[in-house]
Amino acid sequence: MVNYKLPTLQQFLKKKKIYDHHEPVWVYLEREMRENVDKKPYNEKVGKWLRFLKDLKYYYYCEQKRKVKRLNREVGPPWYCELSSSQMEVLSNLKANIHQDLLEDLPARIRKSLSDLGITLKIPKKILMKAMADSVEDPGVFIWNLYTAYYKKPPSELRPVYDMNAMILMSCLVFVDLAECIESLEKLTYTPRVPAVIPEKKPRKNTQPNTRYGEYLQKNYVKCYSTHSNKKPPEKPLPLGYKVRLRSTESYEKLCKDRLFLEKRKERNKKEQQSERVCNYKFWEPPSTLRNTNPKMANLVNKQKMLKKRAKPKYKTPYKYIQYQVGGVAFVGNQPRYLLNNVAVLSTGYIPINGGVSLFNGEIITTILGYWKFPRAVKQICDATCDCLTRWEGPVMEYLEQSRCKCGHLYDMHHEGKAKERYFHPPNRHGPFWIDNAKIFQLDPLEDFIKDTVKECLMSSEPTPQLSTPTISPSGLKLKDLLAAFLAELSDTPLLIPHLPQANLLRNLQEWVRKRIKGKLTPQDTKKLLYQSQRRWLDLKHIDFRARAYRIPFTLKQLKHITWSHRKLIQTLFEILLEDFVSRNRLKQLNQTRMWWPTTKYDAYPSPKAFLDIFFTYMPGRLKDTFLINPYSSELTPKHGAKTCPL
Repeated sequence: MVNYKLPTLQQFLKKKKIYDHHEPVWVYLEREMRENVDKKPYNEKVGKWLRFLKDLKYYYYCEQKRKVKRLNREVGPPWYCELSSSQMEVLSNLKANIHQDLLEDLPARIRKSLSDLGITLKIPKKILMKAMADSVEDPGVFIWNLYTAYYKKPPSELRPVYDMNAMILMSCLVFVDLAECIESLEKLTYTPRVPAVIPEKKPRKNTQPNTRYGEYLQKNYVKCYSTHSNKKPPEKPLPLGYKVRLRSTESYEKLCKDRLFLEKRKERNKKEQQSERVCNYKFWEPPSTLRNTNPKMANLVNKQKMLKKRAKPKYKTPYKYIQYQVGGVAFVGNQPRYLLNNVAVLSTGYIPINGGVSLFNGEIITTILGYWKFPRAVKQICDATCDCLTRWEGPVMEYLEQSRCKCGHLYDMHHEGKAKERYFHPPNRHGPFWIDNAKIFQLDPLEDFIKDTVKECLMSSEPTPQLSTPTISPSGLKLKDLLAAFLAELSDTPLLIPHLPQANLLRNLQEWVRKRIKGKLTPQDTKKLLYQSQRRWLDLKHIDFRARAYRIPFTLKQLKHITWSHRKLIQTLFEILLEDFVSRNRLKQLNQTRMWWPTTKYDAYPSPKAFLDIFFTYMPGRLKDTFLINPYSSELTPKHGAKTCPL
């Protein structure tokens, strides 16, 4: 018997098929109708009905696509997925694992941590060790470097499609810094609360009546009795301390792609590591004074100490143009002092004042009393061709025109409301009342104002200040635009979240911004959100998240000629198809988890952490939470069902 040759592995994989795909009934009917168009007279009515069914199917397809698009938009950025409490616990232990793996030079703990996070990448040891070494034991910088090294793109650049591992890595970057980011946002939008002034209510007194009937007709004031408690109105959130700066999309993207924050983050981590003071003192080497018991040796050590001292130039010359020469150093009172050999006066524009000659130790010394300053400092004045006046700003000239009164005089040039000079002096003990006649005849301050303005213009060397950045009130902005403005303000900090693409779509941060601007949800808003969640729940129940397993496309002829020699080919083919089915099913489950989370987070739960555990029990995002039934098993009913909840 000649051995039958089966197709190769790649040829099999090209021909893989989903479980028997049958065409819809109306497609078969339309084909049959066109074939028998001459025999059957009712084909026109049937054709209209089939066309209607075709359009109806396309309409349902468009509606399904629109709902899925809306759900994906409401989830947040395309790379974001919620992490379970166990994944967050792995993130909290990541720093200690990096430290230990760097000491042992073996990434065993990090590989286990990445596996627990749900990452299935086969990362080489060289990439892992380099990412850990460059991170300065910072989990955020480590994940950033790992993502950049594996995907050849930094996380700050938006990609068209994200696979499951990229989504988990990007979401880890969010949860590493989420608490610190919210704390920074609170500091950024902090406004001191003004204490409310509560007016004191004076108790109403029972006044004594001034009548002849006495105090029995006194008016009594009794407080009304009420059973209901006086509920305080909900406190309104404080206004923002500043207006939001406007930015273009290009400038925001430029801030996102800036890498300086990584260096700041590393420096911050270095400071945290060096928070404990390092002692450089050698405990095994005692000081020389304790080691040397011989008095001669102790004296020598003290002299060596004295020689190590540097002489401080305490002598300061009275003028900058005097030069002196240091001839040596002498110890006076165990302190080094400079010895001056020569003092010379440098040639300057100062003229010395001769004070005569004195005899000292047989030497004639000229006495100088001081110096005349020559030449005198002359202020540079602009010539006739100077263009200083052209640099006047327009408001000065407009003010000169607008501040004239009807008679042509100018008034209140300095916006002060009262005259700068005193024209009338009241009488006092030093003299009688008198009038400054020289100033009264020059009451028009036009000349003085122009002189002052020109003087300020000539003396100022700074250019005209630039206009401030345009701002806008946050009340009319959308939450995502407001969050984008806040994250742009935090882009110069060591935080990671402001540098992630489309980080302003993160729902948890948007919820914080909404609470900061609008306060707590009202019962009407809560009811509306619950109703919206129920509608999304119904939309999601009609989406099929199951991955179909491919069947091995053997023909009858191939099945007849399969022998024991083909076992390796069939085993390899089966393993590839099974691994492909498992990975596709995990990705479908991750997408299902992403879409289900926004529909449930608005419900009222006693504890968010407990609810997170319950949610991820039924909606797994990790490999260890996923239990799949083998689709190629020969058993029709498996012994144990799926661990996840069949929705």
